Amino acid sequence: MIVIIVVFAGLLTAAHWVESRDSDEEIAESFRNERVKAVVHRYKVADRTIRYIETDEPGQDSLPVVLFVHGAPSSSSFFMKFFKDTTLVNHAHLVAVDRPGYGYSDFGRVETSIVKQAQLLQPLMDHYRKASYFMLVGSSYGGSVAARLAMNNPNLVDQVVFVSSALGPGLERTYPISYFIDKPPLRWLIPRLLLLANDEKLAHRQALTEILPDWNKIKAGVTFLHGQRDDLVFPTNVAFGRSHLINAQSREYLLPENRHDIVFNKREYMTQIIVNILNAYADSVKPENPPKILMTANH
Repeated sequence: MIVIIVVFAGLLTAAHWVESRDSDEEIAESFRNERVKAVVHRYKVADRTIRYIETDEPGQDSLPVVLFVHGAPSSSSFFMKFFKDTTLVNHAHLVAVDRPGYGYSDFGRVETSIVKQAQLLQPLMDHYRKASYFMLVGSSYGGSVAARLAMNNPNLVDQVVFVSSALGPGLERTYPISYFIDKPPLRWLIPRLLLLANDEKLAHRQALTEILPDWNKIKAGVTFLHGQRDDLVFPTNVAFGRSHLINAQSREYLLPENRHDIVFNKREYMTQIIVNILNAYADSVKPENPPKILMTANH
């Protein structure tokens, strides 16, 4: 028992130093030798600061935009490997945002309301309003926020990719310890990053219930990617989502061997799905009968 207590205390101490985020300088250094760089921006909305990262490539204004929204506990750094994937970078302008309270968007200042989180991210949506094509990719809790953003922006969002996303109220596991660490004295001992995730977890059912009446506002195409063995965010979220998308077409990819690990262990597969969607869009806007090129002889 003493050994267990010592080990737990050690892990807890170490966790206080883990914040699952990369500074602006760390991101710049990470992309120093990459062909396409990542640049960091911030904006103010009300009394909050939101940080986001985007790729910086020639001709980016004409490219489709893909906005990644992370889960919990996490940050925009969660998606940096996608930013280095040349297959994806060649097809789209990539953006990843630190959700309110995470990363460098007022780290530690939690916002449990999905509705309010979406309001804080709306200036970012508005920034890309002229995009030729706009895709949201939401992972886990980020899928909840992506759903709300799609509800609020039916004329902007063309596609939503839900990856292991929590969409239906109560369709996820809440461990008993979550209730214990929500109150002192345990709450005083838990690292801020874990408290953020726990606060969101305990408020998630109510937050999802609040957006329940607005699923009919989603008009974008929807793709579900979920592990059938996911015992954290249950695969039944896919059936929930499909049943509530009365004004949107959807498709699903259920992976029989995966749990809540798709972004980590199926990144290339996930990338290919995104690229296939982008290719389908590109094919749809190609002229059916391209103009003929007439060859003339030079005399």
